[in-house]
Amino acid sequence: MVSRDPARAKSACFLLGMVRARVGVDALNPVSATGTVVQLRTVGGTAQAKSDDERRCAPRRRMLKSAIAAFNNRFCTVSCTVRDLSDTGARLRSEGSVNIPDTFELIIELDGFEADCEVAWRRGSDLGVRFLGAPRRVAPKRDQVINPNLPPPVPTLRRKPVR
Repeated sequence: MVSRDPARAKSACFLLGMVRARVGVDALNPVSATGTVVQLRTVGGTAQAKSDDERRCAPRRRMLKSAIAAFNNRFCTVSCTVRDLSDTGARLRSEGSVNIPDTFELIIELDGFEADCEVAWRRGSDLGVRFLGAPRRVAPKRDQVINPNLPPPVPTLRRKPVR
């Protein structure tokens, strides 16, 4: 019997690990063992039970990057934020998601990433897109420069050490 409850599935994953640690791998032989069968997927180095509502065919990477949704031959642009990215699509957040058309070009300037997209779903300010073709890698339009925001050094009367 396969558990459909996510809490029971996670506890089954924990118990499965405990059985593997205490008894050994031979106890997990489907011929000799009886119990709950749980499909596992890895997220960030940890095993989680695969949920039934997971319809993605490619793993997604969580991120927080600024992007541009360009349409009308790049004459019209809407700024947005990429929340998740996979090989087949992305989840975007835009305050004006109703202004983004059903097909557009997604541009991430920091990575030099460009892809033709179509909207798969809309929920509030979030929208899910699927890539119509393979994403293109171009030269990055700008570089990310991170400078520390430190106070200026305080002048002292001490001598600098000789090196």
